[in-house]
Amino acid sequence: MFKKVLIAEDQHTIHKGLEATLNELFVAEVHNVAYCDDALLKIKSALLANAPYDLLISDLSFKDDHRKKELSSGEDLIAAVKTVQPNLKIIVFSVEHRIGKIKNLIDSFDIDAYVEKGRDESREIQNALQAVKNGETYFSNGIQQLLRSANEIEETDQYDQLILQLLAKGLKRDQIADYFEERDLPNKSLRSIEKRLTNLKMLFNAQTSEQLIAIAIDRGMI
Repeated sequence: MFKKVLIAEDQHTIHKGLEATLNELFVAEVHNVAYCDDALLKIKSALLANAPYDLLISDLSFKDDHRKKELSSGEDLIAAVKTVQPNLKIIVFSVEHRIGKIKNLIDSFDIDAYVEKGRDESREIQNALQAVKNGETYFSNGIQQLLRSANEIEETDQYDQLILQLLAKGLKRDQIADYFEERDLPNKSLRSIEKRLTNLKMLFNAQTSEQLIAIAIDRGMI
């Protein structure tokens, strides 16, 4: 198991719970910080002392207070950490479920695990720790479902995304058809537009156009 772990979490009960889980797994040294700036400072100091951390567990959201901060979010912290200790293992532990942010963390920063806070968080954290220890990646069940949906989203073409963008701007179906007609775009008839919207609702499991727009925004498509 890991020897030295840093937890970046500003909620006392949560970081205490994480610390208890790590102690049960016989992690020798566990440190807690409530600010991203402090987390980065500890990581840099540990490197200088030739006693680096081998795992960072970080939330993404940190409450604002009177203190001036250079790093205000978990994303900022992870980006900074990757510049000073690229091989540090990272588990994200957060309520954040917007697929655009999650995909960016995976694609840009190569995080090792993402566990969603919730009912099964204790078991999921233990599973994540074991997987990362074994050199594997781990994503909790809810995150896996979002990632599968993201893969399906990638199957939509540029015209589906254009329809969603126009819909989000308040255009009606006939206005979207007119927009396509004026620019001589494929599938420009009203019937084709309606069919595409029906398929998008089925793909995203949306009941209304408003819900479809909300899901598309949440998943970083528009």
